[in-house]
Amino acid sequence: MTKVKQNEANKRSAVVTEKSGASDLAHVAIAFDDNRLACELFGQFDEHLALLETTLDITAIARGNKVELKGSDSAVEQARLALDHLYTRLQEGHDVVSGDVSGAIRMAGSQEQQLQLPEVTKGSKLSLATVSTTKKTISARSPTQDAYIRAMDRAELVFGTGPAGTG
Repeated sequence: MTKVKQNEANKRSAVVTEKSGASDLAHVAIAFDDNRLACELFGQFDEHLALLETTLDITAIARGNKVELKGSDSAVEQARLALDHLYTRLQEGHDVVSGDVSGAIRMAGSQEQQLQLPEVTKGSKLSLATVSTTKKTISARSPTQDAYIRAMDRAELVFGTGPAGTG
């Protein structure tokens, strides 16, 4: 079965999904509009895609401004969400480094828990809580950091417990 979907939010990527009925393996092809941003998204020598491959046990093949993801349904969807989020960051003018890729993978994996927060509605894109300073914007890199930042937005007093350096 083959489906073609357009990303409704920005119309920036086309997704082609093929799924065989016998297995839970998925094949997704994503095309990004801006070649320069796609190059930054994939990383130097495709290092960001290699990080996706090793972390999620998928295959990611880049050709120009397109990337093909092959693997289990859940892993491919997690990689697609992470790439979508990172591409949005690049469009906003932020840099993407390996730490951002790791954070996006963790956040995409925890999207089900994230959807239970009051600020995020079901079916929305992956959104990370951010703190803006005069020098730069800092975004959460894990579900716990995301929940902590959102708690600071909702309440005047928030307690964080744990050993020094964990927050």
